[in-house]
Amino acid sequence: MAAADGRKLGVILIVDDEPLVRALVRECLPGWSVVEAPDGEAGLARAREVRPDLVITDWQMARMTGPQLVRALRQDPSLNQVPVVMLTAHTGREHRAESYESGADHFLPKDFAPAELQAIVERAVQRQKRLEFAAPLMLALGDRVSSGDGAEVGKAVSQLGDFQQQMLPAGERRMADLTVGACLVPSVIASGDFYDYLSWDEGRELGFVLGDVSGHGLAAAYFMVMVRTALRVLCRQHCRLSEAVEALNQILLDETPVGWFVTLFYGVANPRTAELRYVSAGHCPAVLGNVRGGWRLLEPTGPALGLFPGRAYPETVIRLEEGAQLACATDGVLDAVRTQDLEARYAWVRNVMAEHAGGSALEMAQALVRGAEADAVGDHRDDLAALVLRRA
Repeated sequence: MAAADGRKLGVILIVDDEPLVRALVRECLPGWSVVEAPDGEAGLARAREVRPDLVITDWQMARMTGPQLVRALRQDPSLNQVPVVMLTAHTGREHRAESYESGADHFLPKDFAPAELQAIVERAVQRQKRLEFAAPLMLALGDRVSSGDGAEVGKAVSQLGDFQQQMLPAGERRMADLTVGACLVPSVIASGDFYDYLSWDEGRELGFVLGDVSGHGLAAAYFMVMVRTALRVLCRQHCRLSEAVEALNQILLDETPVGWFVTLFYGVANPRTAELRYVSAGHCPAVLGNVRGGWRLLEPTGPALGLFPGRAYPETVIRLEEGAQLACATDGVLDAVRTQDLEARYAWVRNVMAEHAGGSALEMAQALVRGAEADAVGDHRDDLAALVLRRA
């Protein structure tokens, strides 16, 4: 099916000399952008023109057969990783064997069920996207590994993603009339965004953090694990937020390559005093609302961490009124909103908060992330994370 905003899922090239077959296949693929070619030679030219996400080709065609087309695709550096489905009335073992020998990924008889074709297409494209994610690492490894090691690399990436998910606290944390909830959706398998719930003052205060490390992909995911772990250790060593954040800044300057940095919103809420102490290190302004419909932005209190030595990160203290709700998001959420106007993006955040004012903190965080997914512009590929603090 198509994306929530009507965008197509990807481009599929159908190569077949029978117009009725091309029409049938097209009908089986709603939500995809489909282009067609009537024979193998035209299919190869069309593939070089549109760079499809997947090719579905007939076996027997004039001018160039299906296996010949697949071999030509595999010899083209710009197309050799495109998944190919061989669609044919020839169901013998020799035809199946030649299909796979030519480089086809799937062999499908023409009496297929629509659901079967849809499943093959979706899984093949998803698998290829994951391989593209690991491609830079494989390129860096070069001749030290074989192409067969790609499965091991993919397994390692998946394990990192699983490890990150296990690190993130599930559900909500409650303390008296305060509740915090968060939601995170990675752009690929592993994420550079993170959140955490922390205990302060021997469990009498509710701490939380939402962060976004620079970069994307595998390196950012490892960097995220390091930052989150270091911050947890520093919280046990320092009684003030500013001290912990300033120490983390120095660690990043000392231990990470130049150019790597992290933004974060770090807060501690006290249910006895209804006070929120926070440090915002270069992070997107958080949105604070109350039951009377008043709104304000909590601007950063210092720059991103890992860029400038000796910088101070002073704490700011505010009072949380009854019914107050604080929403903090990473830039992936704000950048996904279909407008370049920053005020309009924050208006969108406020609208989502107002629409879910009767729900839980977790439900509001999930609504922000899911809304960003549905509203994303073009080929938006960034981690999405949001955290919400509420006072009953």
